[in-house]
Amino acid sequence: MERDRLALAVAVAALVPSIYGAALPPLAEVRGVPDAAHIATAERAAGLTAAGVVVAAALTSGSGEVLVIAGAMAASYALLYRQARRADD
Repeated sequence: MERDRLALAVAVAALVPSIYGAALPPLAEVRGVPDAAHIATAERAAGLTAAGVVVAAALTSGSGEVLVIAGAMAASYALLYRQARRADD
């Protein structure tokens, strides 16, 4: 893996938490209101935005590494927020 592709992949992966942080409250608050429709809508929008950024960066750079590394980060954040919203505490 080339250094510049790895740097780009890490940079794009670092955007994912920022996208989720801008669109959604912290995970602790999401756990506190599990059935709120506005949180589900914001979660969906954050996921689509993060996926769009990852795919656009991967296509623009022609790098599969960006798609794999940043895509894994986007998928993990989507799962984190989905699990937090459905937590039965």
